[in-house]
Amino acid sequence: MRGLRQGIIGLACLVLAAAPLAAADLVVQVTDADGRPVADAVVTLAPEGVAAAGTPMPRRNEVDQRNETFVPYVQIVPRGGEVAFKNSDLTRHHVYSFSPARAFEFVLAPGQQSDPVRFERAGVVAIGCNIHDRMVAYLYVADAPWATLTDAEGRAVLSGVPEASYAMRAWHPRARPGRPEPSQKVTVGSGANQATVSLALLREPSRQLDRDRARY
Repeated sequence: MRGLRQGIIGLACLVLAAAPLAAADLVVQVTDADGRPVADAVVTLAPEGVAAAGTPMPRRNEVDQRNETFVPYVQIVPRGGEVAFKNSDLTRHHVYSFSPARAFEFVLAPGQQSDPVRFERAGVVAIGCNIHDRMVAYLYVADAPWATLTDAEGRAVLSGVPEASYAMRAWHPRARPGRPEPSQKVTVGSGANQATVSLALLREPSRQLDRDRARY
């Protein structure tokens, strides 16, 4: 009888361990120091002390060049993902990055597309054009299970997050280079989950890649 009871308890423990954790959404509002919403901010979420599988991110991505502008301005790439660069303009572009996370350069004639560039190292990759200095874009190579961008209202939604405690970080192209991303602890529960982040940002520059940002 005792052995049967122990067996039932053991089976119950296995069932509970195998049961998936309830998941919810986390809504994050990102503002600057003056309380204004910040668009194109990256928000990442990583569980504290344990590994977890988050929402799958596309592993094949594209950056286009249209009207002498990189599109999109900010893009999240999972670590190990690839990005192809496309030239939809009628002029050549000399695409480059000196970033420690991944350095590269190539010239694209009108209508050409590069071979995919693979990003194995997490970090920020600043991209410029040697022909058109005002052109700039950023790739955020993420190794966190959840990562997303804020919309025009500074709002980010991280979906399908299991109930637990997490470290949340935020980054924006106007963050001062060399400083760590601000981090805070958030707890995701069964109800409405909301968090706010205030970022200290540099003033809005023209979209031109300067020497400091080239170090991303």
